[in-house]
Parts: sequence; structure tokens; C-alpha cells
Amino acid sequence: MNQEMIVRTYSNMVYSVAMRYVKNPTDADDVYADVFYRYFRRERSFESEEHRKAWLLRVTINSSKDFLIKRKYETSKDDDMFDESLMSVTFSGTDISQEEIMDVRNSLKRLKEERREVLELYYFSGLNTKEIADMLQRPENTIKSELLRGRKEMKEHLQK
Repeated sequence: MNQEMIVRTYSNMVYSVAMRYVKNPTDADDVYADVFYRYFRRERSFESEEHRKAWLLRVTINSSKDFLIKRKYETSKDDDMFDESLMSVTFSGTDISQEEIMDVRNSLKRLKEERREVLELYYFSGLNTKEIADMLQRPENTIKSELLRGRKEMKEHLQK
């Protein structure tokens, strides 16, 4: 895959993940540029497109966290990890109201950051538990437990 195709294929994913962490379009642009700079700085070979995607996600998450540390941002438990583009997510075959989307956002905001991160990677980035475990450098069973607990907590929040 040439450089232009790689950027076209993965730019929305990288930018979206960066926005979830840094919560500012200008800062997300900086993270985005850093990720692709790191990618193109030297030749890389990947076993598959899933491997390339996982690498880009991991680097985006790390770069976002590094950015926050360097800028000494204070993040709080209640900060919104979503950008407004998630409000326009379309769910094929279902009719979901704006109110229901807001309920899901608010429910996700209540979760611990680690649990929220796992749910986002699983549902919004389309990674499986093994890929998430590799990326976050945590045991796969821990990831499965976080998914299970996160779903349960979200269900409880949404039923209230």
C-alpha cells in the first residue's frame, strides 16, 4: 500500500482516537501529524492490515497520552472522551435517536477510564479482545473481564 492510500485509509481512525484523548482539534492535529511522521519515518513491514491498524492505534494512544503529559493537562474522571463526530455515528439497520446516543455517551462517561478505553477500542475501533490486550499490554482475560463489567455497568446506567 502506498503512502497516500495508508493516510486515506487510516486518517479518520487516527484523528478520532486522538480527539477522544486530547479533546481539542488543534491538539488532535498535532497528534495526527506525529503518528504519521513516526509511521513514515522509516520503512515498516506488517504481517497484515490488522497488524498495521493495531500499530497505528497503539501509537496514536501513546502519542495522545504523551501529548497530555507534556502539556500537563489535568484530566478528570468526568471528562468526555468523545468528539462530536460520534454523534453522527450511523447504526445500520437500527433507528437510534439523538437522545439514546446521548444516554450512551453519558453512561460511558461514568465508567472508569480503563474500562471506557476497552469499550471504545472494541466497539468504535472494531478491535477484538486479543488485539486490545496486545495493544494495552494487559492479559486478554483482563480485557474480557473489563468488557463484561463495562457492559453490565452501562446496562445498569441506561436502565435508570
